[in-house]
Amino acid sequence: MTTYPVLDLQVQGIDAAVLDAQRRANFLIAQMPHPDIRTPEGLAALRSSTTNNPGTTELSPKERQVEGPNGPVRLRVFVPPAPRAALLRVHGGGWAAGAPEDDDVVNDRIARDTGTVVVSPEYGLAPEVTAADQIQEVAHVARWLAKHAADELGASTLLIGGISAGAHLAATTLLALRETGDPAFAAFAGAILDSGVYDLGMSPGAATATANSLVLTRSWLDSLADLAFPGFSRDQRRSPRWSPALADLRGFPPALVTVGDLDPLRDDSIILAARLQLAGGSAQLDIWPEGAHAFSNMGTPLGELATGRTVAWINDLLTRSTTSPAPGATTPEDPATVVHRFVTEVINGGDIDAVDELWHENLKWHAGSAGDLEGLDAYKESLRGAVGSAFTAMHLTVHETLTIDDKVVLRFTNSGTHTGPFLGVDATGRDAEWLGIAVYHVRDGKIAEAWFGEDLLGMLLQLGVRTLPH
Repeated sequence: MTTYPVLDLQVQGIDAAVLDAQRRANFLIAQMPHPDIRTPEGLAALRSSTTNNPGTTELSPKERQVEGPNGPVRLRVFVPPAPRAALLRVHGGGWAAGAPEDDDVVNDRIARDTGTVVVSPEYGLAPEVTAADQIQEVAHVARWLAKHAADELGASTLLIGGISAGAHLAATTLLALRETGDPAFAAFAGAILDSGVYDLGMSPGAATATANSLVLTRSWLDSLADLAFPGFSRDQRRSPRWSPALADLRGFPPALVTVGDLDPLRDDSIILAARLQLAGGSAQLDIWPEGAHAFSNMGTPLGELATGRTVAWINDLLTRSTTSPAPGATTPEDPATVVHRFVTEVINGGDIDAVDELWHENLKWHAGSAGDLEGLDAYKESLRGAVGSAFTAMHLTVHETLTIDDKVVLRFTNSGTHTGPFLGVDATGRDAEWLGIAVYHVRDGKIAEAWFGEDLLGMLLQLGVRTLPH
């Protein structure tokens, strides 16, 4: 007889006394006020209720700053003795409230019990900034860690995570790094995502939330999304850029996905974990009975258990990473990573010799009106003419990436200053920006063949060219 695996969704074996204690805590949580956070008074009340949760820490947090896209970003850092990893952990608050101090007790325990430096950034809050701005800030800190964690924090293995809106920002930061081909994406060996919203169009649980839902009422779910994504329709919020559960999740690091069974966002976690597994990744889903939204940060016995599971998961991941490559980390053989490295290092970085590592020696290049090329030498010579001579300050911005088996499709914008002959047209000194699409065939970790098309007419018109030389 055929047997099928059983999908255990809820965490099992929890002591009855712990569940009773959580029910009592839930009774108190149900009494919390839910002011209209679209008003200044209501927003101020939300912010005062989510800032500086009480609790003591054994480690003394350190303060430092890094330059962000819109000014300095404050980091609150817990440093254990003999660090073996660093965790970028983003605080919650519905994008509109919260501070790194909210997570001090949990961050302190994670740091001590796993030997992990926990770095919590203070990002701008909605409606003063948008969620898109917050993703930029968190992504900047992620890039800083990828470059400096080993030297400045003594930790070469990186993790990323967060709670509530912080979990959303952590997941969308990974998406942003991957879609721009940033090498920092591959630096993160694991993701710890707690009570996040991953479908901004509303998962079933969120759509059926009521005024009596614990912590997150339907009114708050609607209002917080409106504050963080002003002017966006629900369909626009469901863009894979903003809704990780709807994104292509291939290449993501292993993830621990934690949520309470009473959380209106429970279904977000279920869908995200399932789609991570379907994308070939590793995802452990923990649904905690009687758990409200973000219960793990409320100092209850159930929250203590959930934090203990997080500690155990991190320790297991770090133990395995000392004897093998980081589980789930994208390797150079991943097709999209190879192509993004080519864009970052060669086109935008100007390192033409990097082609030797990224392309096959007998490559084929199909460039439409520019003709076809074969072999590394011919292709590198063509690149030198385009990147270093015909145009300077060339930059290719990737808007979308689609991976189908060993084929990678990019939709992009190219730009540069016309400083040398191109298609027989002498240098004009003008700047131009034009659209393009490319298809890359990656074989054995290198690009074997590519088809490249650009809006040359639009580019030439920007250069003031109306007729081409004979």
